[in-house]
Amino acid sequence: MSPTPVFDQQVRDGRRLLVFDGQLLASISSRESPEKDRWTQMSVYLTQGGSYVLEKVGRSVRVHMPNCAEPLKDLPLFQATHPGDDPEDGYSWCERCSPALGEEYDFTTLLCEEDRYWAVISTEPEVIIDSLYRKRDGYTRLPRISVQLLTDLCLIDPSFEVWRTQRVS
Repeated sequence: MSPTPVFDQQVRDGRRLLVFDGQLLASISSRESPEKDRWTQMSVYLTQGGSYVLEKVGRSVRVHMPNCAEPLKDLPLFQATHPGDDPEDGYSWCERCSPALGEEYDFTTLLCEEDRYWAVISTEPEVIIDSLYRKRDGYTRLPRISVQLLTDLCLIDPSFEVWRTQRVS
């Protein structure tokens, strides 16, 4: 495995855009099948200046009716976010608000979940490693996708080997 050169690479951190030249060290996706409507993609880059950039993207192709109780925030209109797309092709309905088979609905009122973007920048591999942990309810864990990403990173950049040992007090 060898790094892939990238030029004018664009990585989003929320609404901020990071642009750099460097190398793609490793990337991974948790989407195992097209039926999965939410998944995570992660990539780690090394910039020409020596900084690591971790890009995390929460992807979704889930569609909601306007009266759905599931969404936690305001969602954009499907038609505005995916102009010309058909919600019946490549998207999936929320289980709570999915119209019954053959039931009519107003296409112009459909809502869709947006992709969510995070980035972490550091010259230290430990900072990148730490940001791959999930921290909830007083405990931390390293998700399977993060373990695989770190395993792949170690093949390219041995400085990431430090993730394999943790000092516990």
